Amino acid sequence: MVTARLLSLAGLVSLAQAFAFPEGCEPRQVHIAGGADASKSLSVSWVTDGSECGDFSSVSYSSDGWTKSVGNAAPSSPTRYNQTTTKYGTYVSPYLWNCELPDLAADTEYSFAFGATQPSPPSPPSPSYSFKTAPSATSSPSSSLYPTKIAMVGDLGQTSDSASTVANIAKEEVDFIAHAGDMSYADCDHDRWDSWFDMVEDVSSNTPWYVVGGNHEIEHSDVDGEIFVAYENRFNMPKIKPAEMEPFTGETSCTPSAFLGKYDWGNSFYKFAHGPSTFLMLNSYTDSAPGSPQYAWVESTLAGIDREATPWVFALFHSPFYNSFSDHQGEEQQILMKSSMEDLFIKYRVNAAFSGHVHGYERTNNVAHEALDPAGPMYVIIGDGGNREGHASGFLDSTPPVWSAFRDNTIFGHALVTLLNETHAEFTWEKNVAEGVFETADSFIMENQYYL
Repeated sequence: MVTARLLSLAGLVSLAQAFAFPEGCEPRQVHIAGGADASKSLSVSWVTDGSECGDFSSVSYSSDGWTKSVGNAAPSSPTRYNQTTTKYGTYVSPYLWNCELPDLAADTEYSFAFGATQPSPPSPPSPSYSFKTAPSATSSPSSSLYPTKIAMVGDLGQTSDSASTVANIAKEEVDFIAHAGDMSYADCDHDRWDSWFDMVEDVSSNTPWYVVGGNHEIEHSDVDGEIFVAYENRFNMPKIKPAEMEPFTGETSCTPSAFLGKYDWGNSFYKFAHGPSTFLMLNSYTDSAPGSPQYAWVESTLAGIDREATPWVFALFHSPFYNSFSDHQGEEQQILMKSSMEDLFIKYRVNAAFSGHVHGYERTNNVAHEALDPAGPMYVIIGDGGNREGHASGFLDSTPPVWSAFRDNTIFGHALVTLLNETHAEFTWEKNVAEGVFETADSFIMENQYYL
Protein backbone atom coordinates (compact mmCIF):
# COMPACT_ATOMS: atom_id res chain seq x y z
CA MET A 1 0.00 0.00 0.00
CA VAL A 2 1.24 3.46 -0.84
CA THR A 3 1.89 5.68 2.15
CA ALA A 4 2.25 9.44 1.97
CA ARG A 5 2.81 12.11 4.57
CA LEU A 6 3.65 15.80 4.78
CA LEU A 7 7.05 16.62 6.17
CA SER A 8 7.48 19.84 8.12
CA LEU A 9 10.42 22.01 7.20
CA ALA A 10 12.02 21.20 10.53
CA GLY A 11 11.94 17.54 9.56
CA LEU A 12 14.00 18.10 6.45
CA VAL A 13 17.76 18.05 6.50
CA SER A 14 19.37 21.18 5.08
CA LEU A 15 22.29 20.40 2.81
CA ALA A 16 24.30 22.99 0.90
CA GLN A 17 25.91 20.45 -1.39
CA ALA A 18 24.26 18.14 -3.90
CA PHE A 19 22.39 15.25 -2.32
CA ALA A 20 24.70 12.23 -1.93
CA PHE A 21 23.21 8.74 -2.19
CA PRO A 22 24.75 5.72 -0.47
CA GLU A 23 26.66 3.38 -2.74
CA GLY A 24 24.27 1.36 -4.88
CA CYS A 25 21.30 3.63 -4.17
CA GLU A 26 21.64 6.35 -6.80
CA PRO A 27 18.45 6.33 -8.93
CA ARG A 28 18.91 5.69 -12.64
CA GLN A 29 16.62 5.22 -15.64
CA VAL A 30 13.91 7.40 -14.10
CA HIS A 31 10.57 7.32 -15.89
CA ILE A 32 7.08 8.45 -14.96
CA ALA A 33 3.51 7.61 -16.00
CA GLY A 34 0.24 9.13 -14.89
CA GLY A 35 -2.35 7.06 -13.08
CA ALA A 36 -5.69 5.86 -14.43
CA ASP A 37 -6.85 9.41 -13.72
CA ALA A 38 -3.79 11.49 -14.56
CA SER A 39 -5.18 14.47 -12.65
CA LYS A 40 -4.89 12.62 -9.32
CA SER A 41 -1.85 10.33 -9.25
CA LEU A 42 1.47 9.54 -10.89
CA SER A 43 3.90 6.63 -10.82
CA VAL A 44 7.67 7.14 -10.55
CA SER A 45 9.90 4.22 -11.60
CA TRP A 46 13.68 3.82 -11.44
CA VAL A 47 16.48 1.33 -10.91
CA THR A 48 19.37 1.02 -8.48
CA ASP A 49 22.29 -1.36 -8.18
CA GLY A 50 21.55 -2.04 -4.51
CA SER A 51 18.40 -2.84 -2.56
CA GLU A 52 19.11 -1.64 1.00
CA CYS A 53 18.41 2.05 0.49
CA GLY A 54 16.05 2.90 3.36
CA ASP A 55 14.71 6.46 3.26
CA PHE A 56 16.87 7.13 0.22
CA SER A 57 14.37 5.13 -1.86
CA SER A 58 11.35 7.27 -0.99
CA VAL A 59 10.19 10.12 -3.21
CA SER A 60 9.74 13.67 -1.93
CA TYR A 61 7.50 16.00 -3.92
CA SER A 62 6.35 19.60 -3.75
CA SER A 63 3.95 21.88 -5.62
CA ASP A 64 5.28 25.14 -4.19
CA GLY A 65 8.96 25.07 -5.10
CA TRP A 66 9.98 23.36 -1.85
CA THR A 67 9.06 26.49 0.11
CA LYS A 68 6.31 25.37 2.51
CA SER A 69 5.68 21.66 2.83
CA VAL A 70 6.87 18.52 1.13
CA GLY A 71 5.04 15.27 0.52
CA ASN A 72 6.88 11.99 0.87
CA ALA A 73 5.77 8.68 -0.65
CA ALA A 74 7.24 5.28 0.14
CA PRO A 75 7.94 2.92 -2.77
CA SER A 76 6.93 -0.69 -3.12
CA SER A 77 9.63 -3.22 -2.27
CA PRO A 78 12.26 -3.45 -5.00
CA THR A 79 12.05 -6.36 -7.40
CA ARG A 80 14.36 -7.99 -9.90
CA TYR A 81 13.71 -10.23 -12.85
CA ASN A 82 15.87 -12.67 -14.73
CA GLN A 83 15.58 -14.33 -18.09
CA THR A 84 17.63 -17.05 -19.72
CA THR A 85 18.06 -17.63 -23.44
CA THR A 86 20.45 -19.89 -25.30
CA LYS A 87 22.05 -16.97 -27.12
CA TYR A 88 22.55 -14.55 -24.22
CA GLY A 89 22.61 -16.78 -21.15
CA THR A 90 21.04 -15.52 -17.92
CA TYR A 91 20.41 -11.83 -17.38
CA VAL A 92 19.59 -10.45 -13.93
CA SER A 93 18.09 -6.97 -13.84
CA PRO A 94 19.03 -4.10 -11.53
CA TYR A 95 16.68 -3.50 -8.61
CA LEU A 96 13.42 -2.08 -9.95
CA TRP A 97 11.47 0.44 -7.88
CA ASN A 98 7.99 1.92 -8.26
CA CYS A 99 6.48 4.69 -6.17
CA GLU A 100 2.92 5.99 -6.46
CA LEU A 101 2.36 9.67 -5.71
CA PRO A 102 -1.28 9.79 -4.56
CA ASP A 103 -3.83 12.51 -3.91
CA LEU A 104 -2.24 15.03 -6.25
CA ALA A 105 -3.92 18.30 -7.16
CA ALA A 106 -5.18 18.60 -10.73
CA ASP A 107 -3.51 20.89 -13.26
CA THR A 108 -0.57 21.51 -10.94
CA GLU A 109 3.19 21.72 -11.44
CA TYR A 110 5.13 19.41 -9.11
CA SER A 111 8.80 18.84 -8.42
CA PHE A 112 10.05 15.53 -7.08
CA ALA A 113 13.33 14.14 -5.82
CA PHE A 114 14.55 10.92 -4.25
CA GLY A 115 15.04 10.59 -0.50
CA ALA A 116 13.09 11.75 2.55
CA THR A 117 15.98 13.82 3.91
CA GLN A 118 16.41 16.25 1.07
CA PRO A 119 17.75 19.80 1.47
CA SER A 120 15.19 22.14 2.94
CA PRO A 121 14.25 25.45 1.27
CA PRO A 122 15.46 27.76 -0.07
CA SER A 123 17.92 25.29 -1.65
CA PRO A 124 15.91 22.82 -3.78
CA PRO A 125 16.81 19.12 -3.72
CA SER A 126 19.40 17.92 -6.20
CA PRO A 127 18.78 16.24 -8.53
CA SER A 128 15.16 17.32 -8.92
CA TYR A 129 12.60 16.43 -11.57
CA SER A 130 9.26 17.95 -12.50
CA PHE A 131 5.89 17.10 -13.99
CA LYS A 132 2.42 18.59 -14.35
CA THR A 133 -0.76 16.74 -13.47
CA ALA A 134 -3.61 16.66 -15.95
CA PRO A 135 -6.52 19.04 -15.54
CA SER A 136 -9.68 17.51 -14.09
CA ALA A 137 -12.11 16.45 -16.80
CA THR A 138 -15.06 17.29 -14.56
CA SER A 139 -14.03 20.39 -12.61
CA SER A 140 -11.30 22.24 -14.53
CA PRO A 141 -12.31 25.13 -16.81
CA SER A 142 -12.14 24.68 -20.57
CA SER A 143 -9.13 27.00 -20.68
CA SER A 144 -7.21 24.39 -18.64
CA LEU A 145 -8.44 21.39 -20.62
CA TYR A 146 -7.45 22.82 -23.99
CA PRO A 147 -5.15 22.68 -25.71
CA THR A 148 -3.90 19.22 -24.69
CA LYS A 149 -0.76 18.24 -26.59
CA ILE A 150 0.17 14.57 -27.10
CA ALA A 151 3.24 13.04 -28.78
CA MET A 152 2.78 9.70 -30.55
CA VAL A 153 5.69 7.46 -31.44
CA GLY A 154 6.34 3.84 -32.30
CA ASP A 155 9.19 1.43 -33.02
CA LEU A 156 11.75 3.77 -31.48
CA GLY A 157 14.88 1.75 -30.77
CA GLN A 158 18.17 3.38 -29.79
CA THR A 159 19.98 4.55 -32.90
CA SER A 160 21.10 8.07 -33.73
CA ASP A 161 17.75 8.43 -35.54
CA SER A 162 15.99 7.31 -32.37
CA ALA A 163 17.89 9.93 -30.38
CA SER A 164 16.81 12.58 -32.88
CA THR A 165 13.18 11.57 -32.46
CA VAL A 166 13.42 11.77 -28.67
CA ALA A 167 15.15 15.17 -28.85
CA ASN A 168 12.48 16.46 -31.21
CA ILE A 169 9.67 15.24 -28.96
CA ALA A 170 11.37 17.01 -26.06
CA LYS A 171 11.19 20.30 -27.98
CA GLU A 172 7.42 19.89 -28.43
CA GLU A 173 6.78 20.33 -24.67
CA VAL A 174 3.91 17.85 -24.77
CA ASP A 175 1.61 16.90 -21.92
CA PHE A 176 2.44 13.21 -22.33
CA ILE A 177 3.82 10.61 -24.73
CA ALA A 178 1.93 7.55 -26.04
CA HIS A 179 4.23 4.85 -27.44
CA ALA A 180 2.73 2.23 -29.77
CA GLY A 181 5.16 -0.58 -28.91
CA ASP A 182 8.69 -1.69 -29.81
CA MET A 183 10.59 0.45 -27.37
CA SER A 184 14.19 -0.69 -26.88
CA TYR A 185 14.78 -3.37 -29.53
CA ALA A 186 16.61 -5.29 -26.83
CA ASP A 187 15.56 -8.51 -28.56
CA CYS A 188 16.44 -10.75 -25.59
CA ASP A 189 19.72 -8.89 -24.93
CA HIS A 190 18.43 -7.28 -21.75
CA ASP A 191 21.43 -4.99 -21.29
CA ARG A 192 19.88 -3.03 -24.14
CA TRP A 193 16.87 -2.27 -21.94
CA ASP A 194 19.26 -0.52 -19.58
CA SER A 195 20.86 1.51 -22.37
CA TRP A 196 17.44 2.43 -23.79
CA PHE A 197 16.17 3.78 -20.48
CA ASP A 198 19.42 5.73 -20.18
CA MET A 199 18.79 7.22 -23.63
CA VAL A 200 15.26 8.44 -22.90
CA GLU A 201 15.73 9.45 -19.23
CA ASP A 202 15.99 13.20 -19.81
CA VAL A 203 12.48 13.11 -21.28
CA SER A 204 10.91 10.15 -19.47
CA SER A 205 11.79 11.56 -16.03
CA ASN A 206 9.75 14.71 -16.60
CA THR A 207 7.06 13.74 -19.13
CA PRO A 208 4.55 10.91 -18.52
CA TRP A 209 5.33 8.13 -20.99
CA TYR A 210 2.68 5.46 -21.63
CA VAL A 211 3.49 2.27 -23.55
CA VAL A 212 1.95 -0.81 -25.13
CA GLY A 213 3.74 -4.04 -25.92
CA GLY A 214 4.97 -4.71 -29.45
CA ASN A 215 6.47 -7.85 -30.91
CA HIS A 216 9.92 -6.70 -29.80
CA GLU A 217 8.64 -6.79 -26.21
CA ILE A 218 7.62 -10.47 -26.51
CA GLU A 219 11.24 -11.62 -26.00
CA HIS A 220 10.33 -15.29 -25.94
CA SER A 221 12.81 -17.42 -24.01
CA ASP A 222 13.81 -20.56 -25.88
CA VAL A 223 14.69 -22.11 -22.49
CA ASP A 224 11.47 -21.80 -20.47
CA GLY A 225 8.98 -20.16 -22.84
CA GLU A 226 8.53 -16.96 -20.82
CA ILE A 227 7.24 -13.90 -22.70
CA PHE A 228 6.99 -10.14 -22.05
CA VAL A 229 9.16 -10.47 -18.91
CA ALA A 230 11.10 -7.21 -19.23
CA TYR A 231 8.04 -5.29 -20.41
CA GLU A 232 5.88 -6.37 -17.47
CA ASN A 233 8.62 -5.77 -14.89
CA ARG A 234 10.24 -2.54 -16.10
CA PHE A 235 7.11 -0.45 -16.72
CA ASN A 236 4.42 0.49 -14.23
CA MET A 237 1.33 1.47 -16.19
CA PRO A 238 -2.11 2.04 -14.56
CA LYS A 239 -2.86 -1.64 -13.97
CA ILE A 240 -6.42 -2.89 -13.62
CA LYS A 241 -5.20 -5.99 -11.79
CA PRO A 242 -2.03 -8.15 -11.71
CA ALA A 243 -0.81 -9.72 -14.92
CA GLU A 244 -1.91 -13.19 -15.95
CA MET A 245 0.71 -14.78 -18.19
CA GLU A 246 1.57 -18.22 -19.50
CA PRO A 247 4.81 -19.45 -21.10
CA PHE A 248 4.59 -19.99 -24.84
CA THR A 249 5.57 -23.59 -25.59
CA GLY A 250 5.46 -23.47 -29.38
CA GLU A 251 8.33 -22.87 -31.74
CA THR A 252 9.03 -19.20 -32.32
CA SER A 253 11.81 -16.62 -32.31
CA CYS A 254 12.66 -14.05 -29.63
CA THR A 255 10.57 -11.36 -31.34
CA PRO A 256 8.13 -13.04 -33.71
CA SER A 257 6.31 -10.72 -36.09
CA ALA A 258 3.15 -12.86 -36.05
CA PHE A 259 2.27 -14.18 -32.60
CA LEU A 260 -0.59 -14.95 -30.20
CA GLY A 261 0.13 -15.83 -26.59
CA LYS A 262 -1.46 -15.55 -23.17
CA TYR A 263 -0.81 -12.21 -21.43
CA ASP A 264 -3.74 -10.38 -19.87
CA TRP A 265 -4.04 -7.49 -17.41
CA GLY A 266 -0.91 -5.97 -15.84
CA ASN A 267 0.77 -3.79 -18.46
CA SER A 268 -0.89 -5.83 -21.22
CA PHE A 269 -4.00 -3.66 -21.55
CA TYR A 270 -5.24 -0.74 -19.48
CA LYS A 271 -6.73 2.72 -19.82
CA PHE A 272 -6.00 6.20 -18.58
CA ALA A 273 -7.78 9.54 -18.71
CA HIS A 274 -5.84 12.74 -19.23
CA GLY A 275 -7.95 15.88 -19.25
CA PRO A 276 -10.52 15.66 -22.07
CA SER A 277 -9.18 12.36 -23.45
CA THR A 278 -9.41 8.66 -22.62
CA PHE A 279 -6.82 6.24 -24.01
CA LEU A 280 -7.31 2.49 -24.34
CA MET A 281 -3.89 0.83 -24.43
CA LEU A 282 -4.24 -2.64 -25.95
CA ASN A 283 -2.20 -5.77 -26.66
CA SER A 284 -2.10 -7.11 -30.21
CA TYR A 285 -0.39 -10.31 -29.06
CA THR A 286 -2.91 -11.79 -26.65
CA ASP A 287 -6.42 -13.05 -27.35
CA SER A 288 -8.80 -10.32 -28.49
CA ALA A 289 -11.69 -12.47 -29.71
CA PRO A 290 -15.19 -12.12 -28.21
CA GLY A 291 -15.20 -13.83 -24.83
CA SER A 292 -11.54 -13.07 -24.13
CA PRO A 293 -10.60 -10.92 -21.12
CA GLN A 294 -9.27 -8.17 -23.39
CA TYR A 295 -12.37 -8.05 -25.60
CA ALA A 296 -14.77 -8.05 -22.63
CA TRP A 297 -12.79 -5.27 -20.97
CA VAL A 298 -12.64 -3.14 -24.13
CA GLU A 299 -16.38 -3.51 -24.71
CA SER A 300 -17.34 -2.60 -21.14
CA THR A 301 -14.80 0.24 -20.98
CA LEU A 302 -15.94 1.87 -24.21
CA ALA A 303 -19.57 1.57 -23.12
CA GLY A 304 -18.78 3.24 -19.80
CA ILE A 305 -16.83 6.30 -20.98
CA ASP A 306 -18.52 9.60 -20.21
CA ARG A 307 -18.05 11.44 -23.51
CA GLU A 308 -19.26 14.68 -21.97
CA ALA A 309 -16.28 14.55 -19.57
CA THR A 310 -13.75 13.05 -21.99
CA PRO A 311 -15.08 13.68 -25.50
CA TRP A 312 -11.90 12.35 -27.14
CA VAL A 313 -11.26 8.59 -27.15
CA PHE A 314 -8.18 6.96 -28.68
CA ALA A 315 -6.84 3.42 -28.93
CA LEU A 316 -3.19 2.39 -29.09
CA PHE A 317 -1.95 -1.08 -30.10
CA HIS A 318 1.04 -2.33 -32.03
CA SER A 319 -0.22 -4.26 -35.07
CA PRO A 320 -2.21 -1.99 -37.45
CA PHE A 321 -5.70 -2.67 -38.76
CA TYR A 322 -5.11 -0.63 -41.94
CA ASN A 323 -1.78 -0.95 -43.74
CA SER A 324 -1.00 -0.36 -47.42
CA PHE A 325 2.70 -1.16 -47.01
CA SER A 326 3.96 -4.52 -48.23
CA ASP A 327 5.35 -5.36 -44.78
CA HIS A 328 3.38 -7.21 -42.08
CA GLN A 329 0.40 -8.23 -44.15
CA GLY A 330 -1.98 -11.01 -43.09
CA GLU A 331 -0.54 -11.65 -39.62
CA GLU A 332 -2.73 -13.70 -37.28
CA GLN A 333 -2.87 -11.20 -34.43
CA GLN A 334 -3.89 -8.36 -36.78
CA ILE A 335 -6.59 -10.42 -38.49
CA LEU A 336 -8.11 -11.52 -35.17
CA MET A 337 -8.06 -8.12 -33.50
CA LYS A 338 -9.46 -6.24 -36.49
CA SER A 339 -12.25 -8.77 -37.01
CA SER A 340 -13.31 -8.61 -33.36
CA MET A 341 -12.72 -5.00 -32.35
CA GLU A 342 -13.29 -2.82 -35.40
CA ASP A 343 -17.06 -2.92 -34.84
CA LEU A 344 -16.55 -1.78 -31.23
CA PHE A 345 -14.43 1.15 -32.38
CA ILE A 346 -17.12 2.16 -34.87
CA LYS A 347 -20.05 1.67 -32.49
CA TYR A 348 -18.51 3.75 -29.73
CA ARG A 349 -17.03 6.38 -32.04
CA VAL A 350 -13.37 5.91 -31.17
CA ASN A 351 -11.72 8.96 -32.72
CA ALA A 352 -8.44 7.41 -33.83
CA ALA A 353 -6.30 4.31 -33.39
CA PHE A 354 -2.49 4.47 -33.44
CA SER A 355 -0.18 1.56 -34.20
CA GLY A 356 3.42 0.79 -35.07
CA HIS A 357 4.97 -2.46 -36.36
CA VAL A 358 5.38 -1.16 -39.92
CA HIS A 359 8.42 1.13 -40.06
CA GLY A 360 6.74 3.98 -41.84
CA TYR A 361 3.99 6.54 -41.47
CA GLU A 362 0.46 6.22 -42.80
CA ARG A 363 -2.71 8.14 -41.97
CA THR A 364 -6.10 6.98 -43.15
CA ASN A 365 -9.26 8.90 -43.75
CA ASN A 366 -12.14 8.04 -41.43
CA VAL A 367 -12.90 4.47 -42.40
CA ALA A 368 -15.12 1.52 -41.48
CA HIS A 369 -14.57 -1.92 -42.99
CA GLU A 370 -12.41 -0.53 -45.83
CA ALA A 371 -15.05 2.03 -46.86
CA LEU A 372 -14.90 5.76 -46.22
CA ASP A 373 -17.20 6.59 -43.32
CA PRO A 374 -17.21 9.89 -41.39
CA ALA A 375 -18.30 8.01 -38.26
CA GLY A 376 -15.38 5.57 -38.44
CA PRO A 377 -12.01 6.06 -36.74
CA MET A 378 -8.89 7.47 -38.31
CA TYR A 379 -6.06 4.90 -38.24
CA VAL A 380 -2.43 5.99 -38.07
CA ILE A 381 0.76 3.95 -38.38
CA ILE A 382 3.56 5.66 -36.48
CA GLY A 383 6.25 2.97 -36.68
CA ASP A 384 8.81 5.49 -37.94
CA GLY A 385 10.55 6.23 -34.63
CA GLY A 386 14.05 5.40 -35.88
CA ASN A 387 14.89 1.78 -35.01
CA ARG A 388 17.86 -0.16 -36.33
CA GLU A 389 15.81 -2.21 -38.82
CA GLY A 390 15.35 0.83 -41.06
CA HIS A 391 12.39 1.91 -43.16
CA ALA A 392 9.48 -0.13 -44.46
CA SER A 393 10.33 -1.84 -47.73
CA GLY A 394 7.56 -0.46 -49.94
CA PHE A 395 3.85 -0.50 -50.75
CA LEU A 396 1.45 -3.18 -51.93
CA ASP A 397 0.49 -0.93 -54.82
CA SER A 398 1.81 2.37 -56.14
CA THR A 399 -1.77 3.68 -56.04
CA PRO A 400 -2.93 4.11 -52.44
CA PRO A 401 -6.23 2.54 -51.35
CA VAL A 402 -9.17 4.93 -51.14
CA TRP A 403 -8.90 5.01 -47.35
CA SER A 404 -5.19 5.99 -47.32
CA ALA A 405 -4.73 9.75 -47.02
CA PHE A 406 -0.94 10.05 -46.60
CA ARG A 407 1.95 7.58 -46.38
CA ASP A 408 5.74 7.65 -46.31
CA ASN A 409 8.52 5.10 -45.87
CA THR A 410 11.57 7.35 -46.25
CA ILE A 411 11.74 9.55 -43.14
CA PHE A 412 11.73 8.94 -39.39
CA GLY A 413 9.70 11.11 -37.05
CA HIS A 414 6.80 11.34 -34.62
CA ALA A 415 3.16 12.42 -34.60
CA LEU A 416 1.49 15.14 -32.60
CA VAL A 417 -2.17 15.40 -31.57
CA THR A 418 -3.33 18.74 -30.17
CA LEU A 419 -6.85 18.71 -28.75
CA LEU A 420 -8.22 22.19 -29.44
CA ASN A 421 -11.73 21.82 -28.00
CA GLU A 422 -14.31 19.07 -27.65
CA THR A 423 -15.07 18.99 -31.37
CA HIS A 424 -11.76 19.64 -33.13
CA ALA A 425 -8.13 18.54 -32.86
CA GLU A 426 -5.05 19.19 -34.94
CA PHE A 427 -3.00 16.20 -36.07
CA THR A 428 0.50 16.58 -37.53
CA TRP A 429 3.30 14.27 -38.56
CA GLU A 430 6.69 15.77 -37.80
CA LYS A 431 9.60 14.40 -39.79
CA ASN A 432 13.15 14.43 -38.45
CA VAL A 433 15.57 16.82 -40.13
CA ALA A 434 18.31 16.57 -37.50
CA GLU A 435 18.54 16.16 -33.74
CA GLY A 436 16.43 18.97 -32.36
CA VAL A 437 15.26 19.98 -35.84
CA PHE A 438 12.03 18.75 -37.43
CA GLU A 439 9.33 19.99 -39.76
CA THR A 440 5.68 19.24 -40.40
CA ALA A 441 5.19 16.88 -43.34
CA ASP A 442 1.48 16.12 -42.93
CA SER A 443 -1.31 17.94 -41.11
CA PHE A 444 -5.01 17.40 -40.68
CA ILE A 445 -7.86 18.88 -38.64
CA MET A 446 -9.77 16.10 -36.90
CA GLU A 447 -13.49 16.47 -36.29
CA ASN A 448 -14.83 14.53 -33.32
CA GLN A 449 -17.24 12.05 -34.91
CA TYR A 450 -18.97 11.51 -31.56
CA TYR A 451 -20.87 14.70 -32.31
CA LEU A 452 -21.93 13.70 -35.84
